[in-house]
Amino acid sequence: MSKAQIGKLLAKIVVGKFQQNQQRKAQKKQDTQARAGRSNVMVNKQSNNDPIYPLYGRQRIGGTRAFVEASDGAGNVQGIDGAGEATNTTTLNLIIAMCEGEIGDIEQLWFNDTVVWDSSVNGTKTLLASKGYQLQNFMTGTKYSGAVMDITWYPGDDYQLVDQTIQSSVSAAVWPNLSQLAGISYLALKLTASEKFGGQLPTFNATLVGKKIFSLQEIQDGWTVADLANNSWVSGPNQNPADVLYDYLISDRFGKGLDRLADGSWQAGTNINIASFKQARIDCIAARNNAGYRVNGFLQTEKQIFDNVSEILETCNGMLLFVDGKYELRIQKKQEQLNLPSSSIFTKDEIVGEIGLTLPTKTTRLNKVTGLFNNAAEKWNDDLVIFQSDPFTLEDNGSVLEAQEDYTMITDANIVTDLITQMANISRDQYQVALTVAHVGLLLKSGDIIEIRHDDFGWGIAAGQTQKYWRVQELVLTEDNTVEITATTYNSALEL
Repeated sequence: MSKAQIGKLLAKIVVGKFQQNQQRKAQKKQDTQARAGRSNVMVNKQSNNDPIYPLYGRQRIGGTRAFVEASDGAGNVQGIDGAGEATNTTTLNLIIAMCEGEIGDIEQLWFNDTVVWDSSVNGTKTLLASKGYQLQNFMTGTKYSGAVMDITWYPGDDYQLVDQTIQSSVSAAVWPNLSQLAGISYLALKLTASEKFGGQLPTFNATLVGKKIFSLQEIQDGWTVADLANNSWVSGPNQNPADVLYDYLISDRFGKGLDRLADGSWQAGTNINIASFKQARIDCIAARNNAGYRVNGFLQTEKQIFDNVSEILETCNGMLLFVDGKYELRIQKKQEQLNLPSSSIFTKDEIVGEIGLTLPTKTTRLNKVTGLFNNAAEKWNDDLVIFQSDPFTLEDNGSVLEAQEDYTMITDANIVTDLITQMANISRDQYQVALTVAHVGLLLKSGDIIEIRHDDFGWGIAAGQTQKYWRVQELVLTEDNTVEITATTYNSALEL
């Protein structure tokens, strides 16, 4: 076997958001771009060329006012009718672009911090010929009661038609038939100019159930769109991170455009190891004692693909590998029983040269971690949870060793709490080992668990020794065809 052929067998980490990589975590800079995106999630921007983001799971978001026009409600804008006579411009017409379509549903509509329509209370919606849904039965008793004339929500079908209510209110010349906003979920609002608005536009928010995506549960290698007849696209709150990552990677609209043939058509397994993603999907459900990992949030499409992939992986202790020409997804998880093959157990005699061992230091240890997120239980406002350990601080001679994590796609305080608690606990036990082994190391992949038995360190299975397990982080093929392994402590008690 040639060196080039051997090299292809190696699993290289493409993206790995390891929670145990505490040196990176402790020194991670604030992601100001991500925070700005999260903090402004409910703000209405005024633009007709702003990026439209894909939304996964459930989130309360504002949108972009792509169109604002006053009219008399009968096709005359700017207070002038067809005869040149002044008209009473009492109608405000707005188009609010929300997110990439097609999405699943609208659950709530907010004016500022007031819910004006709620599907779970008495709100209903009627499907229109334009493929929009007219919202009905608005909440009574709000300060905006009586100001709403017509509001239509569009889920973002590629074949949706122009909103005829807005068109008839401002005329087809102002809002023509080509204004379909195909592939964009949006709100069309027709409001009565009223003192109820206090002389200014409120901020319009909607709680939306995000993008319809493929379910990996059924997908098989080689499937094309024609094979999806019995496998419905799925949409819902709390989407599985594996499904979300797959959708992002295969998207040729805003993602990486993987699993595509030369003609651009989708075929499962072209660039992605489907089996690994399906297993990761199962692992995401089983994590946290079957409480699971979930994605709720949007991706900023102007950011690097690497950064967006990292944000998804951060929701599930995931890592993305590139193995034998395909991408694999693996979830860092608890393994109750380690029945390791002999190829994953390395004795002193099988190790080439010395072992390098790096102990936790002040730059890697943590005794306080703050997690920032949008809290669904608190009207989707910015919130934080804090892990802080007095015993850890005492061990660190009173020094506060802290890190701050910004979870842009998690809206559940319990998940954030589990992740930051794990981060702090692992940082206290985060030994790193470097060793060189023969070509048997080529059988390993990043993320695998290995055992090292070495008398000099007291590691082994004999009386008085400690069994030491490690998680592989990096594999490097050397010039002499040995394999350099970098690994970190594996402690099943600290895994989620």
